[in-house]
Amino acid sequence: MRTLLFLAPTLVLLLAGCNGGGTSSTPAPTTPCVAPVTVQVLYPQPGASAIPSTLTAIYVATSGAFPSDSNNAWDTVIVGPPAYGTQFTGQFTATTASALPAGSATPTITNPQYYSTALTNTLATGSGFSLYINNLNDASCYAVGTGASALSSFSTQ
Repeated sequence: MRTLLFLAPTLVLLLAGCNGGGTSSTPAPTTPCVAPVTVQVLYPQPGASAIPSTLTAIYVATSGAFPSDSNNAWDTVIVGPPAYGTQFTGQFTATTASALPAGSATPTITNPQYYSTALTNTLATGSGFSLYINNLNDASCYAVGTGASALSSFSTQ
C-alpha cells in the first residue's frame, strides 16, 4: 500500500507533463504574404513566353525599399508544373535600372527602386511558372495557397 501511495503522485506528475498535446509545433500560416511596398515584376515580363530555362534572376521594381528586418527577409517562390514543384529564390538585393536585362518591362511605378533575386535551380523546359512574394520572417503568412495572388506568370522555351 505504501508503494502505491508513493507511486500515485509520481504518476500524476508524469501524466500532467504530457498534457495530451504531444510535441509543440509552429502554427500553420493563416494569411497570404503581402509585400510592404508595391512590387512590379520587370523580368521576365509578365506573360512572357520562351524564357530560357537557364534564367538566373528575377528583376522587380518597387514603390519603396523593402524593410531591412533581418537583412531584407523577402524573396519569391516560383511554382511550376507538378513534376517541377516549387523553388525559393534568394533574398532580394538592391540593383539599378542599368542592370536590367534586355526585354525587361518598363516600370509603371513612380521613382522605382530596383531589386533582383537569384534562382538556384534551372527551370523545367516548355513549362508555365507563377511567381509569388514570400516573407522569410513571418511564419504566419504563406506565399502560395488560397488567397495568395501571383505577382507574375511566364513560360519557358
